[in-house]
Amino acid sequence: MGRRTDLSSLLSSGAPATATATATETAGEGTQPAVRDTTHPVTVALADLAENPDNPRHELRDLDGLTETVRERGVLQALGVVPRAVFLAAHPHHEEAVGRAPYIVLHGHRRLAAARMAGLDEVPVLVREDASRIDEDALVENVQRDDLTELEQAQAIQGLIKSYGYSQRQVAARIGKTQGFVSQRLSLMKLREDLQEALADGRVSVEDARRIARLPQEEQALPGDTGTPPPTVPKARRDYGVIKIDSRGTPEEVVESLRRHLAPAALDRILELLAR
Repeated sequence: MGRRTDLSSLLSSGAPATATATATETAGEGTQPAVRDTTHPVTVALADLAENPDNPRHELRDLDGLTETVRERGVLQALGVVPRAVFLAAHPHHEEAVGRAPYIVLHGHRRLAAARMAGLDEVPVLVREDASRIDEDALVENVQRDDLTELEQAQAIQGLIKSYGYSQRQVAARIGKTQGFVSQRLSLMKLREDLQEALADGRVSVEDARRIARLPQEEQALPGDTGTPPPTVPKARRDYGVIKIDSRGTPEEVVESLRRHLAPAALDRILELLAR
């Protein structure tokens, strides 16, 4: 009998919990961290952690369920952090944004937010000593776990191209995706800023956003704002309200179909229904 897969767990952006915490010394605010190159989790006070300003995830989704788990069982998977001095050596322009916290969180922003909401005082962390390519590392991790929306992926990919001079082919190789995947995401960056915001908050679906992005920016508009789209823009026939899913497909293929047709707000509603 095949392995059963929980569709809601694939749709949600949570990460599997695998590590446990052990207590150790923590550093005070603004001082050099006492923990160095740890290979096992150590505990650090929440007050000693600052979020990475370059985190590609702009929205922390589905925190209520994670917060309840953290409240009952604690943070089971250690956060990835880097000492403040190491982070600022690679990213000096972020000094004001990170404040005086001894550690900067590289991975685990949802777990950090849930720990704060659950009222915890400390969390387990793994400390690393390299912050030179944390934006690339964060993108790879989040893309591989499907933690980012398509727009967040597009913005992060564009950031890598600008920061490191990568070609689309090189970015695809770095994140383990096809060049078509990268090109498709980058097409969303052709949208006007207000339309990118509409995509981010669920007022327009990814499918419509891609169609709109083919137009010059002066002709771009939300569906319904200007009537029927210009005939020069190819538009596939759609059956609104119906999503065709192959009953023989894998759970991952079902999830990909839902993400392709639904806006983030609609996906959040599906998660709520599946959790009942």
